Amino acid sequence: MSAALPSGANGVTLCLDELVPYRRLARQVQLTPKASSRAHQAGQHQARAKGRGMDFDEVRQYQVGDDIRTIDWRVTARTGKPHTKLFREERERPVHLIVDLGPSMQFGSKLLLKAVQAAHLASLLAWHVAERGDRIGALIGNGDSHKELKPKGRQQGVLALAHALIDLQNQAPDLHQSKPELLNDLLRRSLKLAAPGSQIWLLTDLQGWDTESQWLLARLHKHADVCVFMITDPLELTLPQSRLPLTLPVQGPTQKGLLPIGSARFRNHYQRSRLKTIQAIRQTLKAMDIRFCAVGAQQSLEFQLDRVQPC
Repeated sequence: MSAALPSGANGVTLCLDELVPYRRLARQVQLTPKASSRAHQAGQHQARAKGRGMDFDEVRQYQVGDDIRTIDWRVTARTGKPHTKLFREERERPVHLIVDLGPSMQFGSKLLLKAVQAAHLASLLAWHVAERGDRIGALIGNGDSHKELKPKGRQQGVLALAHALIDLQNQAPDLHQSKPELLNDLLRRSLKLAAPGSQIWLLTDLQGWDTESQWLLARLHKHADVCVFMITDPLELTLPQSRLPLTLPVQGPTQKGLLPIGSARFRNHYQRSRLKTIQAIRQTLKAMDIRFCAVGAQQSLEFQLDRVQPC
């Protein structure tokens, strides 16, 4: 990958060649589940602490404080030194990716469409999940249709996700149809899919965020570890400067308007308004104990790995 487009990518559509290479970056991401009361719920996620569990892990020399019930008498007799068995506790911790590829995500002012960056991030996260031995499932929507993937382990789960992302992104959703309900639709569907104790990672630009979005995330967070990855574009945060009194016509799915980018006052107002909106969402998620991470579409994901650390 380079500072520009990843190998095989054009920034608009998707292909398998640009998603598979994220496997080599997966170990550079650290996304451990949040310690909470949900941790006791069933799963295959290996606990960090070794203790008495279902699966044998290794034998090592006895140390003061070890449970004498775990002494391996055969190894002790063979070596002449006391050895104890260690066990590995297994927990099933499926991860569900909710990926928004809707009309508002089909925008990019520099390197990639936000939807393409979301797919790249989804691939990176999926490889990370596979590397740590968990299963990956997904709910992906582009406004016209959606795909639901049941959690699968290892490479099989990642490749199923990659093909689903490619299919939906390359379908080119109708950008002239208003889909403000897509975010909430995905969240409602995820309530029926995600099992208690799972992790839910939402990849979206948060367009369409409202009180229902907040309520739905709160419901999800009652039985799952939720994290929001917000995909941004620089033009949505800061308008371009112009010394000329330019006014640009803009058109959305249902509305038309004018952007007076030649007005410094308007540009400053626009930037303050956008930053205030994002900060309000961040504060809301923080109050809900939901982790948040922002990733830009103006730069290759390889150079933003330090940002993929939700706080």
